[in-house]
Amino acid sequence: MVRLLLMAVLWFLPFWAQAAAIVAQLDRNPVALGDPVVLTFKTDGMVSAEPDFSPLEQDFEVRGRSQSNSFSMINGVSTISTTWELRLYPRKTGTVTIPVIQFGSDKSQSLDVQVLDQPQPTAGGAPDIFIELSAEPQQPFVQQQTIVTQRMFHVTPLEQQASLSHPPIESGKGDIEQVGNTRNTTMMRNGRNYQVIERRYALTPQQSGTLTLGRTTFEGILAKPGSNNFDPFGLSGKRIRRFSEPLTLQVQGQPASYTGKQWLPANSLTLNAHWQIPPDKLKAGEPVTLTLAIVADGLAAEQLPKLDIPIPAGIKAYTDKPELRNDAGNNGVVGVRQEKWVVVAPYNGQYDFPGIAVDWWNTSTGKQETAKVEPAKLVVTGGEAAPASPATSQPQAASTPDKQALSAAPEPDESWFSWGRFAASVLLIWVVATLAWLVWRWWQTSRSPVPQTTARISAAVPSPRKPADAKIVWKQLEQACQQNKAQASHDALVQWIGVGLNIRPALLASLREQAPPRLQAEIDALNAVLYGRSSGGWQGAALLQALQDFKPAGATHAKDSGLTALYPD
Repeated sequence: MVRLLLMAVLWFLPFWAQAAAIVAQLDRNPVALGDPVVLTFKTDGMVSAEPDFSPLEQDFEVRGRSQSNSFSMINGVSTISTTWELRLYPRKTGTVTIPVIQFGSDKSQSLDVQVLDQPQPTAGGAPDIFIELSAEPQQPFVQQQTIVTQRMFHVTPLEQQASLSHPPIESGKGDIEQVGNTRNTTMMRNGRNYQVIERRYALTPQQSGTLTLGRTTFEGILAKPGSNNFDPFGLSGKRIRRFSEPLTLQVQGQPASYTGKQWLPANSLTLNAHWQIPPDKLKAGEPVTLTLAIVADGLAAEQLPKLDIPIPAGIKAYTDKPELRNDAGNNGVVGVRQEKWVVVAPYNGQYDFPGIAVDWWNTSTGKQETAKVEPAKLVVTGGEAAPASPATSQPQAASTPDKQALSAAPEPDESWFSWGRFAASVLLIWVVATLAWLVWRWWQTSRSPVPQTTARISAAVPSPRKPADAKIVWKQLEQACQQNKAQASHDALVQWIGVGLNIRPALLASLREQAPPRLQAEIDALNAVLYGRSSGGWQGAALLQALQDFKPAGATHAKDSGLTALYPD
C-alpha cells in the first residue's frame, strides 16, 4: 500500500515541479466595434487556482467561454496543458488594453487591441452592413409628433437568429412608440442594391431643448457564402454587431402667438358631429344621440381635449366616458376622441344648440387654425308646450310708468320694496309667531301634572329627521316598479342611490356612470318617460330586474364592513 502511494506521488511530481507559463493570444487585431475577438489563454503547467476574468468586463462584453485540457507523455516526461477561450465584444473604439489575468499566484501578460468604429468597407467603398436613424421634422415643437425611421442595410445574407434594438432616449424627455410592423424592402445606396429592414416610431417630445436618441444595435449571424447545408441554429456563420449613430433633435417651445386653450400641434385636425335623428325632426321626451369626434393627424388620442358643450335652457343632456383610439396613418399616429351625448327636449319648441370650436396649431403651415361644428336649430314636436315662466306672466305695462304723471309729481322712492323682501318678512313673522305659541304651550303644560298633556305637547315639537331606512326605501322602490309608476320609481330610486348604494351625489347620472349597459338603458327609458311628461306604456319590471342584478364594486364586502346589505330582504 505504501509502495502504491509512493508511485502515485512520483507520477504527479512532474506536474507540480513545472512552472505554469501562461500565454495570451488574439485571433485578430484590429477588430471592428461590434465584431467579436477570440482571446485564448494557454498554459503547459498546472496553475495554482482558477482564473479570474472579471477585469475583462470593464471594456469588453464576455459572451462565450470554453476550457479544454490535453495530456501527453514523451520520453517518460508527463505534460498537461489547459486552454481557455473567450469571445469578447469591445465596448469602445481606440486602443483597448486586455489587462493581466490572475491564475492564483500565476498571471498572464497584457495585450493591446485596436478597435475600429466600423468595419473597413469593401473594394467598392460601401459597407456590407450598416444602420441609419433619421427623423422628420428634425426641429419639432414640444408635443409635436416626430416620425423616427430606423433602417438596417445589408447585402450579405443573414441567419434567422438576429435582433435589432429600439432607439432609446438618452437625454431630454419624451415618449417613443413603434408605429406599424417591421417592413422588408430594397433600396439603392452608393451604387449598391441593399436589403433593408425598416421600422418607424412616433416620438413625442415633452419639453423644449435638446433630445438625443442613443445608438441602436443589430446583432446577428452572417450566413456562409455558397453554403447549402441545413443549419437551423446558425452555428456555422459569423456573429456580428453593428451600431447606428446617435440622433439629436432640437425641440422648439410653444409659439408666443398661439392663443388656444390647449396646445395642439398637428398635421390636420377636424371636428365632426352626427345627430342620430335630424335636429329639426325631434320628438318631445325622446332621447337622441349626438356623436362628436375629434380626429387629429399627428396627435395621440390622450392629447385631445374634452368637449364642453353649453347646454341651452330647456334641454337635458348627459354624456358617458369618451372612446379613445389611436390608428396608424401614413404619417404616424392618428388620434381619435369620440364623445356620445344623449339629448332630450321635454317640451315642444325651437332651441338653439350652440356651436363648438377647438383651436389647434397647423404644423404644415405654421399657423393657428380653428376646427368648428356649426350651431344647430332643434325643432321639437309631438309633446306639450313649455309652461309659462312666472317672469313672463307679469304684465309688461307695469314696468312702463306714465311720463306725464312723473313730470307732475315727484317720483316716490320705492327702491326698498321687492317681492323677495316681502316674502322674507312674512316668513319671519310666521316663525316668530310659531315659536311664541310653542313657548306658551310649554308654559301651560309645565303647570299641569297630567301625563297625557305632556305627551301631546312633546309630540307637537318637531324632532330631528331620521335618515331613511334602506330596507324601507327598497320596498318602496320595488312596489313602485311593480305598479309601473314612473315618477314614484324615480323618487325611490334617487333615495336608494344615497341610502342603499352610498353613491354621492345621489343622482341618476352618478348611478349611470357605474351601471352596466342594461341598467343604463333602463335609466334612459325612465328619463325619457319623465321628460315626455307621460307614464303611459312604461313597465318597471325591467328596471327592477336590472337593479337586482347590479353589483357595484365593494358590494360583496358589505357584511364584513358593517354596511347595510345591498338588496335587503
